[in-house]
Amino acid sequence: MGPLEWCTKPSVLDALEIVLNLAIALFIGGVLFVAGLEVTLAQVFQPMKNAGVVTRTLVANVILVPSFVYGMSLLDPLERPYMIGLLLYGFAAGAPYTPKLVNVAGGDVPNSIAATMLLTLLTILYMPLVLPTLIPGTEIGVWEIAKPLLLQMFVPLVIGLAVRHASHAWAERLRRPANLLVNLSALVFLVLALVLHWEALADTLGTGAISSAAVLTLVSFGVGYLLGPGRMRGRATLGLITTARNIGAAATIATSNFRDEPRVLIMVAVCMFVVFALAFPVSRLYFLKRIQIA
Repeated sequence: MGPLEWCTKPSVLDALEIVLNLAIALFIGGVLFVAGLEVTLAQVFQPMKNAGVVTRTLVANVILVPSFVYGMSLLDPLERPYMIGLLLYGFAAGAPYTPKLVNVAGGDVPNSIAATMLLTLLTILYMPLVLPTLIPGTEIGVWEIAKPLLLQMFVPLVIGLAVRHASHAWAERLRRPANLLVNLSALVFLVLALVLHWEALADTLGTGAISSAAVLTLVSFGVGYLLGPGRMRGRATLGLITTARNIGAAATIATSNFRDEPRVLIMVAVCMFVVFALAFPVSRLYFLKRIQIA
């Protein structure tokens, strides 16, 4: 039996899917655990006291980006399953990997954590109210979205904050190996996702799915950047917060409501890959540019 045949055996595919899911959980939980190790609780809540920053964050993420993606659904000739996936992704604010993205860019990490917490709670509340109107036949329970998000996001963050509060020295010791685990899990997650689902992803070529995801990504960053507070650092931070959408919420709704149409979930994955392909390299280049200017 050749290597390719071995990799396509059902038992092997099932095992790889388990590894993929574990890598995703480690990446999401690890990002927020590391974020908790790096900041204090006071730093996390400080941005929420700034009404201007909170208002800009909400307008960008809860009003303007969802409005834009809804406009795309009316004008864009995407096939319906792909458009539903794009709508789910565009309406889901508060990505768990936002602090990692902002950290790579040298942005305001405490602000990104505060925004992620606030936007996740709002996503849990408003998606069940709004999406059934936009996508008839969709049923979304608040707890259905809340349970996985709370477990994957808030628990690791609280643990990280608790470690930092109890011992700054221990937080510093854990930060490097935890970061290494996050980076490794991200690599495993991306490679396995591509290997296991390359046929479905390849089927999106020529459909407009990738270009639509890219347009949404670029416009989202532009909206956040233009509304961002202060100078370049504040603008870039809100730009990245607005760019990164909550794939967990979008995927939960996609799998529970559209089991018979896998292209909805595939579109959510396409959006995530586009963000990873564009946002992380751009964030790193931005960070290096800031160092050169300094």
